[in-house]
Amino acid sequence: MVGFGANRRGGRLPSLVFVALLVVIAILAFNCWNASSRQALLQEEVAELQSQAKRTEVARGRLEKRNSDLLGKVDSHKKQLEQKEADYSQLSSQLQARDGQVKKCEDSKVRRA
Repeated sequence: MVGFGANRRGGRLPSLVFVALLVVIAILAFNCWNASSRQALLQEEVAELQSQAKRTEVARGRLEKRNSDLLGKVDSHKKQLEQKEADYSQLSSQLQARDGQVKKCEDSKVRRA
């Protein structure tokens, strides 16, 4: 009868298989460690990019608020300028009317004298 170990050629074959398995395990462990370290670096980079995006969004919000404030100031200054131009136009027409009255008075004085 042939036992379980009867087909073996000697003690060399299982040790070669064992060494090959150890080499495969070492390669797989190295690849796993390498992938893990790359993943950690990429996660750090993603976290940095997310914080940079948050800072950019906050700065953008501040700039938009400042822009709207400045646009509001521009509108109020335009309204003030329009009001002053209207006042100037009204005063100019009043001045021309008074100049006309002064000229009439001077003409009437010249005729009397």
